[in-house]
Amino acid sequence: MNGLLAASSAFFFLHLFPSTPLRRRSVAIAGEGVYSAVFSILSLAALYWAVVEFNAASPGEKLLSMPVWWIWLKAGLILFASILLVGGLLTPNPSSPGAEKVLEKRDASGGIFAITRHPVMWGFAIWAVAHLLSQGTVRGLLFFGALAATALIGSWLQQRRKRATVPGWADFEARTSFIPFAAIVDGRAHLSFAPLGWWRVAIGVAVWAAALHFHAWIAGVPALR
Repeated sequence: MNGLLAASSAFFFLHLFPSTPLRRRSVAIAGEGVYSAVFSILSLAALYWAVVEFNAASPGEKLLSMPVWWIWLKAGLILFASILLVGGLLTPNPSSPGAEKVLEKRDASGGIFAITRHPVMWGFAIWAVAHLLSQGTVRGLLFFGALAATALIGSWLQQRRKRATVPGWADFEARTSFIPFAAIVDGRAHLSFAPLGWWRVAIGVAVWAAALHFHAWIAGVPALR
């Protein structure tokens, strides 16, 4: 379990690095391309380490047992997460490198971003929390908890850097929300399926269905349990 704690901590703290002044210094020294490549390699290595340690660790103490109906709520949460992930990945994303170009060329606050300005990170976080609750173990808390914390805290800190460095980000932030659906509820955003794209939703549903079908083959356990 100590190995899993170390690996999960490494993954979490590594992803706080881009929100510190050290990122700017690293880019100035190595260049954006080299920095991005090295950071991606380190991220994949840390994730691989965490997965290896998760598989090697004993489940540990059972912290939580979910009711029978939980599997259906979990399926719905994972479906929502899949749509957020696919929608965020297949739409020009202001949170990605080159964000200023996206904000200059189009109204980036519609579509999937009307739901949340960080759809990919919220997709990962919801997926992780759903698995954390299903596991209900110390092992699950360390691994999936680290993934959820990385996604949410990392994206929250990223906003501060974007606010100070990306032209147009403040306006984008004013018309969207960090918490899913918050901007829609308070009238700052309007959800329309035209900019969201039915094809993105369809791909999200297909990814979700494939994940359910192949979950036992990939993870060794049925998805709905």
